[in-house]
Amino acid sequence: MSSPTPAPPDDVGELADALAQRQSRLWQVTSPGELAAWALAEPEPVPLDPGPADFDGDWTDGLDGSQQAAWALAGWVTRMTVPEAAATAGRHWLLSRIHHGGGSLLRLTVGVLETFGVLEDGAEVWLRVFAAPLDSAADGGALDADEWERRGVELLRDGTKTLADDKYLLRCPDIRTAQWLLRQPPVLAGARMLNGWVAAGPFPFAGRYRPETAARAWLAAETLLDAESQAAPPIGGWGFDRPYAGSSVPVELPPQRSFDAAAYRAGVSEHDRLCRVLVDHLTASGIPAGAGLAGVNVDLAWRDTSGRQFIAEVKSVVDGNEVEQLRLGLGQVLEYRHRLAALGMPVTVVLLVSRVSDPSWQQVCAANGVALLAGDADAAWLPLTART
Repeated sequence: MSSPTPAPPDDVGELADALAQRQSRLWQVTSPGELAAWALAEPEPVPLDPGPADFDGDWTDGLDGSQQAAWALAGWVTRMTVPEAAATAGRHWLLSRIHHGGGSLLRLTVGVLETFGVLEDGAEVWLRVFAAPLDSAADGGALDADEWERRGVELLRDGTKTLADDKYLLRCPDIRTAQWLLRQPPVLAGARMLNGWVAAGPFPFAGRYRPETAARAWLAAETLLDAESQAAPPIGGWGFDRPYAGSSVPVELPPQRSFDAAAYRAGVSEHDRLCRVLVDHLTASGIPAGAGLAGVNVDLAWRDTSGRQFIAEVKSVVDGNEVEQLRLGLGQVLEYRHRLAALGMPVTVVLLVSRVSDPSWQQVCAANGVALLAGDADAAWLPLTART
């Protein structure tokens, strides 16, 4: 395209300036500045009412469980990532249900670009996103590539003509993985930026718009939104990605030479014990704790009563490995702090180990802004729960 491309995701003004250079009917319902601010703001879904059209009947009729999940996800993506979605339905976007192989595909088209698709049997989900937010997160070390690979997420450079050099195609093996992926801030920002950009361009598909399809998915999205609302954190968020599920020894241990299986099992057990002790300590003060934060794989994370965000790296000390574990734990927690800072999330960092024999480590950690705590001295843990 000859039009200018959007600015990096941390500059609303530059994105607004780029959008303002486009002549678009979209400016009848929003403005370049409002669209840029929406694209980079904390995401919220479009309200249920008004919807794009009326739907007569129960949206679940004729759909099995997998199909209902697919429709719910399609509606959620539409209501979360399409600008002014109710007012622009049929004018700047449409949702299609098409035959695909032996089943059906729900496909979102915004402007001239197909930006999202989900197979009704839930076997695959794909999403196009603007590249800048993901590149920025990767440059800052805030994307956990190992976690993406473990979940089966593919990140591919997308070669379709529109913004050919500036977007990614993300593929997920199932709906659950797609829901996890879409909760990652860079991914959702990339989806909003791309949909906003192409929505401000031409839309040659108005004749293919089916109001009942858009309305059905719109209603279906409430399934996901209601589930999120029931599990919603207090204002400011719980401060973690998921509940702590515990550590366990894998059935097959790593086939390493000089590998002490007994010591490995003892270390995993001690790690889990320390995590649970800390979670219980926080829970006793009315503070829920969990694992992970903004996609960064921290051991534990929580917010204290004043809203201050904490993360903790937990290291077990067994069989004389105290110095090794302290060095490793300090490096990890500093890395996590850097990754989260790249996402605009300042955190207070904690390193929790089984014990600390050398008092010099308190000074080493303090010099790096890290609170060092020992599992055998939990009387010093009070500052984790409230600002003093």
